[in-house]
Amino acid sequence: MARVDVEDDSIRRFVVRHYRYDPVRHERRHVVVAAFDNEAEFLASMESIRDDIERRRTAGELIDPNEHASGTVYEPGDRRRAATGHLIRRMMAHGVDPRPCIDMDDLPSNIVFLSADEGRGAWLRQLRRVIRGWPP
Repeated sequence: MARVDVEDDSIRRFVVRHYRYDPVRHERRHVVVAAFDNEAEFLASMESIRDDIERRRTAGELIDPNEHASGTVYEPGDRRRAATGHLIRRMMAHGVDPRPCIDMDDLPSNIVFLSADEGRGAWLRQLRRVIRGWPP
């Protein structure tokens, strides 16, 4: 299996998570098991975790009824965009305008800046740049 680093933000990663008890943190949570560069290996790994859970359940072991395998896909650059979103939130909480400090193309998909104090129509041009292809 071609495992990759979960933190490698330059590639698309298929991340397998296992909801279970984490003895390090003393809590039940999603624990990252592995990351892969293709979907077939990702699905095979999730299936092996599910098979293990089912095997233990049929053997009569006491297991958490909420224990399960899940996964997610991290697109290239998503960790960088998330960090930019956190920075924007912190700047705005402190009353600082983040627009001069950030690259507008590096915004997460859930953040958009609109301003009415700029020149006429500037907010619409900015919105068109953020929402690519709108209006047609």
